[in-house]
Formats: sequence, C-alpha cells, structure tokens
Amino acid sequence: MPDAERLVEQQYAMLLRRDVARLPDLYAADAFYSMPGVTARPIELPALLRTWTGAFPDLTVDRLGSVRTAGGAAVEQRLTGTHTGVLHTPFGTVAPTGRVVSWDVADVVRVRHGRIAAWRSYFDWGQLIAALGLHVDGLSREAQHDPLGLPV
Repeated sequence: MPDAERLVEQQYAMLLRRDVARLPDLYAADAFYSMPGVTARPIELPALLRTWTGAFPDLTVDRLGSVRTAGGAAVEQRLTGTHTGVLHTPFGTVAPTGRVVSWDVADVVRVRHGRIAAWRSYFDWGQLIAALGLHVDGLSREAQHDPLGLPV
C-alpha cells in the first residue's frame, strides 16, 4: 500500500510532467482537493491544475520539508514560475505579467486504503498577488499590513 509521502511525490511528479489527466487515479472516489477559494472533486482536479500550469508554464516545485502524520503527511514547498498565461483566482482573472514569482505552499494530505482521501493546499493569495505586482482593489499599498502593524 503506498504511503502518503509516496502519493504526494507521485502527484508532484505528474504535475511537473504536465501529466495531470491521471491524477484522479491517486484519489479515493469520495476524496477532495482544496486550496484557498476552491474545492474540487478528483475528476475536476486535472482542469484545476491545468489552470496553474497554463498561467505558469515553467512551474517548478522546490520541496522544503515534510512530516509524516498518522494517516498522512504535511509537505512544505516553494513554487516558482513565470506568469505568462492567464491566472484564474477567486478574485477574478489576472492577465499575464511576465514576472517570475515564487510563493510558499503547505499541503496536508490524508490517505485512506492506499489512496488520497483529502488534499488541503494552503498558501497566501496575498503573497502571490503582491509578487505579481498587483494589489487588492480598495486597499492602498500603505493600508495593507499585518495585524501587528508591520508594513507588507
């Protein structure tokens, strides 16, 4: 039975090869994949990840570390890519900026009976939007700060 880290590695390898059509095979039938603003069933996952590889065709993943958990794994990585395609976000679409950007992601993966039961991908949209040189409408750059009052 594949363990969580093995399944995580398989998914990352498929993403980097742009071979996402078979991703649902790694998931249990009732599983889900979520990221900020989006939750997808396994059958929807290839289309979702194609939006990312379309926006960042040279996307790379640098694994920073991982921890095994009871029934799963947590993995931290840094994604880097050149924004040459349209990026679809919960806030709308972002036209290509041509910028090379990096953002940090933490994935928490649960496995059941040798298949992914839940994949939760956590990242900060604000970090990515700022790296693209954009800002959220309604907030001036000066007004964007963390709860401690530190400048962004």
